[in-house]
Amino acid sequence: MGRPRKGNRHLPKYVTVRGKSYWYASPGIKATRICAVGDTKALHEFLADKMEPAKQVRTINDLFDRYLREELPKLAPATQKNYQLHLGNLREWCGHMHPDELEPRDVGRFLRPDGVKTGLISRNRAIATLSAVYGYAVGMWYVANRNPCLNIKRNKMKRRSRYVTDVEYGIAYDAMPPRVKIAMDLALLTGQRQGDLLALRWDQVTKDGIYFQQGKTGKKLEVAMSPALEEVLGRAKKLVPQLPREYVLRTREGLPYSSFGFQSIWQRRMRAICKAHPSMERFTFHDLRAKSVSDAATLNEAFERAGHASMSMTRGVYDRGIRRVKPLR
Repeated sequence: MGRPRKGNRHLPKYVTVRGKSYWYASPGIKATRICAVGDTKALHEFLADKMEPAKQVRTINDLFDRYLREELPKLAPATQKNYQLHLGNLREWCGHMHPDELEPRDVGRFLRPDGVKTGLISRNRAIATLSAVYGYAVGMWYVANRNPCLNIKRNKMKRRSRYVTDVEYGIAYDAMPPRVKIAMDLALLTGQRQGDLLALRWDQVTKDGIYFQQGKTGKKLEVAMSPALEEVLGRAKKLVPQLPREYVLRTREGLPYSSFGFQSIWQRRMRAICKAHPSMERFTFHDLRAKSVSDAATLNEAFERAGHASMSMTRGVYDRGIRRVKPLR
């Protein structure tokens, strides 16, 4: 039996990474280059041809492999990355088991192992991923009898309540590079998610406003143009390289930022900021979306700009400031 992988545990069997490419190397067959790393569509198309559709399901790893081929490519890129990380951990924990062998009590012990007090939220998300896979195994592929993740109480999650004050925003803003400053301004003015801002193209910008179709919800909205927004977009046009100009936020190579690449820049700068200002509490880029909601004049304005599916999300999760209300009389 081969040694277990130390890295890239989320990848299907026989798939490895060499340099900047995916390779398929099964025993007795010459290794074949599949595609460049990051081209998940080409990877899953290749695997779909290699794998027998009617292959008998023997282990949960077989479910994971099918989910990676057929369903994961339909999700947003950031979600795909998160699911792959969770699937890597799940393979190690339960991948060797038969799908009907995993019991609800096993899931409960995974969620709350004895003596472990950290990483519980990450375990919640791993089980959410496992439940999604079982949902297809039970309800669409018909290769498992039940979903062992249903009706299992998850670890309690505390809602994030961090509100970024104007002073804190200014301190962070002054320490950020020009490209991140533009991203901060766009997040505050438009109230959109990081992924939608990083993917923003110039053909979405008109004299009337900026058109968004949110990657997470599919919600369509247009943020009306304003003098402040025009000023920010003017700075974005001057970023190097100026031509060809496809993405509003772009690297020095003219390419869009990846979610994890942008987050690396943000976290590195934020660590330095908090070190220079010990009394300042660290905040995330996503907290700026909450600031845009919280600083809105009315909840209805905040709800429309954020593009939430329900007012309860706006009011309960993102509205973190103190709203001034009128007395009854």
